[in-house]
Amino acid sequence: MEPATKTTAAHAWRFLRNCLTGGVATGVYFATYLPLHHWAQWPQSVADNLGLLVGAAVQFVGARYFVFRARQGKLHKQIAGFALVELATLLANMGALWAGRSLLPGAYGDSDLLVLGTSFAVFAGFSYPAWHLVFRRSKAEAAPGGAAS
Repeated sequence: MEPATKTTAAHAWRFLRNCLTGGVATGVYFATYLPLHHWAQWPQSVADNLGLLVGAAVQFVGARYFVFRARQGKLHKQIAGFALVELATLLANMGALWAGRSLLPGAYGDSDLLVLGTSFAVFAGFSYPAWHLVFRRSKAEAAPGGAAS
């Protein structure tokens, strides 16, 4: 396999690993939120926020160990960077959804598919590329004879 093809394949597999991790994190979110809100009768905002925190923790662990394989990175820097990216992602999702609802006719603007579409656009266009920065490996780790070998 040629180097360019190998690199493209590696990026594609990393993106798929990230989608899988995000799917698991979303499942954990719903597994936390739904019982707390519907069975335990917790207020929606409390159950939602707890679900988001648990889902984000799963996403962080999955990104660090499974997606980017960045075990050697400084944990406190990765946590801080991840939290910053997640905050920016929340704001970007809110903005994209607002724009979609403002620009699209009622039936489309109120559609759950708009939430899915804008969320994926923010994920693919912002979150995933930003996580590359959060979980990047140092040049010494990435080198063939480096610590990551």
